[in-house]
Amino acid sequence: MVERAELQKKARTIDAFRKQLDDLHARITQVQAIVDEHEVTTSILSHLYESSQKGTTSARLSIGSGVTLKYVHDKHHEGTALVDLGSGVFGEKPLEEANRITQERMDGIRLLHKDLTEQSHTLEEKITTLAQEFNDAAQQLQSAQSPPAESLQSPSPPTPVADEEKKTPSRPQRRSGRFGSELTLDD
Repeated sequence: MVERAELQKKARTIDAFRKQLDDLHARITQVQAIVDEHEVTTSILSHLYESSQKGTTSARLSIGSGVTLKYVHDKHHEGTALVDLGSGVFGEKPLEEANRITQERMDGIRLLHKDLTEQSHTLEEKITTLAQEFNDAAQQLQSAQSPPAESLQSPSPPTPVADEEKKTPSRPQRRSGRFGSELTLDD
């Protein structure tokens, strides 16, 4: 037989897993935004590199706050881009190399996204299993605590003690104050 304490423990476990799942979904959303940003970056870098190989290329690059810079490149030298190499260190790299670095990062981030998605599916399965176990245990507890069907059909005659309880006015339940067991004005 399942006890209330065990049911409460299962409910807390399910709630903890659901919170963990919500956090995981938030991280997946953040990682997807980073993947999308890298896709745009690699597309722009690829286009700039291909255009520079054919001749002069130009583009307008937004640097924020409504300011746009004009980028012009002629065929004599390969264009460069500042690339974050890690730990806040930037390096000037040729467009082709900047594109390769960005692609490698994007591949790593996609692996992270895949891993987080798999963790999410595993956690969802755990939650489903635990929720089903909780429902089964709650149903078991409820059926064990409910009176047998025979007693519901034929009510027993009232006992004298039950009659005395009916005559005694019931005292309203005391509201629990926010200060614990201290007396309040309501007492």
